Amino acid sequence: MKWIICSLALIGATTIQAQTVSVSPYSSLGIGEQLYNNNAEIGGMGGISTVPTNPYGQNANFSNPAANRNIRMTNFNVSVRGDNSTFESGSDKVSTGSFKLSNISLAFPMTKKSTFGMGFQPYSALGYNITNTGVGENANQMSAMEGKGAINSLHAFYNYNITNGFSLALRANYLFGKLETSEKVSIEGASLLTDYSTKANYRGVQFTLGSMYQQKIGKNNNLYIGAYYTLGSNLTTDLNEMTSTYTFLGTDKASLDTISLKRDAEAKTKLPHTFAIGASYTKDNAWAISGEAKFNTWSDFEKPSLSPVSTVASNTEYKNNVYLAVGGYWIPDFNSYKSYFNRVIYRAGLYYESAPYALYGSDINRYGVTIGAGLPVGKINDGTMLNVALEYGQRGTTSNGLIKDNYLGVKVGFDLNDIWFRKRVID
Repeated sequence: MKWIICSLALIGATTIQAQTVSVSPYSSLGIGEQLYNNNAEIGGMGGISTVPTNPYGQNANFSNPAANRNIRMTNFNVSVRGDNSTFESGSDKVSTGSFKLSNISLAFPMTKKSTFGMGFQPYSALGYNITNTGVGENANQMSAMEGKGAINSLHAFYNYNITNGFSLALRANYLFGKLETSEKVSIEGASLLTDYSTKANYRGVQFTLGSMYQQKIGKNNNLYIGAYYTLGSNLTTDLNEMTSTYTFLGTDKASLDTISLKRDAEAKTKLPHTFAIGASYTKDNAWAISGEAKFNTWSDFEKPSLSPVSTVASNTEYKNNVYLAVGGYWIPDFNSYKSYFNRVIYRAGLYYESAPYALYGSDINRYGVTIGAGLPVGKINDGTMLNVALEYGQRGTTSNGLIKDNYLGVKVGFDLNDIWFRKRVID
């Protein structure tokens, strides 16, 4: 039954295409809003992912695969995420939201020294709908821009504990998906509008090498140092660009005329390299204090185009950036039989991300605060958890006619931990 549940969940995840994955206008940049491996445990600690975020070692980490060195039981995770954003531009405000599946994964120990995991997650997504009006020399002009779609990841990791304190691991991601954009331009008094649309199908492989060092300090304390390196990769991109004109009769298009149609089935999209390092000081089953720094080479990013780039694209500068986070967890009494809330894992964190891009010379920085809780479910000693995290943050600026994004996120994940693959012994 357990195998059936997990197989159906993993197969079903690969067919999810209709969910609204992103709602941010900043998702129009790069290959969309980055969504990878921000589950409820990691999300509750400010996004820290280089070191363990679970005091019992029972959570699959797909950012640093070597952080899975202490998994002792099979871990099955299903997570969802909801976001609500309020966008400000000048005196205008608008709010919108999304709800999506964010993770399905399965991880388990293969031998006494090795662990294996596999799963599905959204990797990045488009989700914007922006209307601009302007005054030209002779007439008013309106532009309606829309983007949708997602790039998904099917991935697997293998971790090997070389010594009692040091482990190395490798993760492989197969990235695939489709992103669609459209810009409809109309002029006041004109019967036809012009539609500039693109459809891009992506596929490619990405690799991450992870490491983890664990040092026992005294009887109950531990120092963890983790690091991972994700190689920049070139995604094969089947790019279609079409320019057309048409008018509307009711809701139907009429007088459709294709002005230009271009295609490159073997274009390349270049993704950045990522290097991250983090450390955590913990007391067994009691508390942890963690910090992390992540560096991305977004200045290397390249996106194919078959036509002259738009005004926004020509005024976008991709920049190397850093992500800094601090966070931790606290358990009042992990072995308490009298109080359920003494066994809850309480999490909190802060993060800051410098601009991976600048628009019209303005850096689009991001920062936020997170809180979370791991709620024990079932037996007191099996580690099965319902994890919840709340995140509040800001991104962008209202300067130069840009948009400030004030967002509130909720992440919920269920971790089922059990012994699935050990043979029963009858005495």
